[in-house]
Amino acid sequence: MPLSLDKNAARIAAMFDDIAPHYDFLNHFLSLNIDRRWRKKLVRQVAQQHPATILDVATGTGDLAIALHRQTRAAITAVDISGGMLEIAKRKTTGGAWDTGRNPLPAIHWLRAPAEALPFPAGAFHAVTVAFGVRNFENLSKGLQEMYRVLQPGGIIAILEFASPARFPVKQLYRFYFHFALPLIGRLFSKHRTAYRYLPASVSQFPQCNDFLQLLQQAGFKDTQYQSLSGGIAMLYGGTRE
Repeated sequence: MPLSLDKNAARIAAMFDDIAPHYDFLNHFLSLNIDRRWRKKLVRQVAQQHPATILDVATGTGDLAIALHRQTRAAITAVDISGGMLEIAKRKTTGGAWDTGRNPLPAIHWLRAPAEALPFPAGAFHAVTVAFGVRNFENLSKGLQEMYRVLQPGGIIAILEFASPARFPVKQLYRFYFHFALPLIGRLFSKHRTAYRYLPASVSQFPQCNDFLQLLQQAGFKDTQYQSLSGGIAMLYGGTRE
């Protein structure tokens, strides 16, 4: 039965609320921990600009926001539409594995908000980031426009997103794993009927490479570029607000 890719914000939030308790384990397990390396690459790219303020959109359970703060010491604001995911993120910074007791990361502000209606004034941040969440936006163009709006002139955007590799044999191996093995394992651990079918379906329908750069440019971004990661399994996109 075909899977609906209706990205109604309430529906997406409910799905991520349901899988939140298993999200981190499955992320790292299903990616063989490669997702950690991808995030580090994004963090290094952002850190080179020495931003004082960063907005992490679709933060999920907060791994990227926490890594950005550790590396840059910037003031981080992290938003997501899933209250369940944000609760886990908050626990990581107050008594969780990231909390040493001496530094409970007070510089991270967690907030429930949609990408399409960011509750911040224009030019509020030096950098905006998204890791594996932009494809879930209910309105992709509006979300990109909002992220452009809240950036200061000269501010940067950095987006990590899954992609569909095109070269043999990565394409064939990836297709089998992503479309058959991953949904089966994800359902087994998360007990959610559709969440890990939604993942490959949403990736396959998401605009990639130059198509996504064109959307960034339409939102106003300049100096747009992308970098292929791990044979094209993921892409790191970037751009600048003039």
